[in-house]
Amino acid sequence: MHLALWDIPPVDFLVEGLEAGVVSEPMEIHRQDAQACAAMLLKGQADVALLPSMAVLSHTDAFDVLPGAALSTWKYPYVRLVFPEGLERVETVAYASAYAQEALVARIVLREHYGKDPAFLPLDAPTTEALLGTGPGASLLAGPDAPLVETEHLVLDVGQEWFELVNYPMVWGLFATLKDSATPRMVDLLLQAVRAAEKKRIPWVKTRRMPPGLRRFYRDDLRLRFDDLVTASLTELRQYLYFYHVTEDIPGLPLFERPDYWDDEEGEAPLL
Repeated sequence: MHLALWDIPPVDFLVEGLEAGVVSEPMEIHRQDAQACAAMLLKGQADVALLPSMAVLSHTDAFDVLPGAALSTWKYPYVRLVFPEGLERVETVAYASAYAQEALVARIVLREHYGKDPAFLPLDAPTTEALLGTGPGASLLAGPDAPLVETEHLVLDVGQEWFELVNYPMVWGLFATLKDSATPRMVDLLLQAVRAAEKKRIPWVKTRRMPPGLRRFYRDDLRLRFDDLVTASLTELRQYLYFYHVTEDIPGLPLFERPDYWDDEEGEAPLL
């Protein structure tokens, strides 16, 4: 099975679980950015891809979602809002156009949580320095380098802000297949990979060099389970996609249903 995964640190320990050799079928892992992962799936170069939740929910006729795993977080230092002049005077937010989902979530929390409705300004592949130098407006920092930026300005963690708004973790990514291409075997393999990764989580965190804040994130805030909290958060996101005119109506959740789901080969309760 070919699996396309984001090339960002929060996915690294899942990859280590996949490479631990406990998955019962060989997997070929492709690490790409989110757009490239989607392209690989659409071109038939990947069987399963990690896709932004917004992309899946905006095109429910094109994708099916595998149960058992999702990428969600209580906090998310990889998506941060920086306010050089504070929150009260924010009129614009500059962001890299590749991070449309992150920009939408930032817009939602600013409007719904703080009563602010700044203009969001997409930039084509800007550097971090370029984003921070766009003027007095806020900047949305997203991606692998976001946690490393040090600043004296006001900073909001967008993942934490989503949790404080809706009381559920933000679901950044879903494991998807092309419509009507999902199989029970894919679900089994994904569950095996998640179980292997979770068993390695604490040793993985201990062996990595990282700031204390990031260590806490990987230990406590990063989630791979597809559970009731994920479902509830996706329900909130689906409603916001409609209210913010991303979709024409409230989209459904195209979740693949396998009739023998509770009879997985390891005899364990699934992570759903």
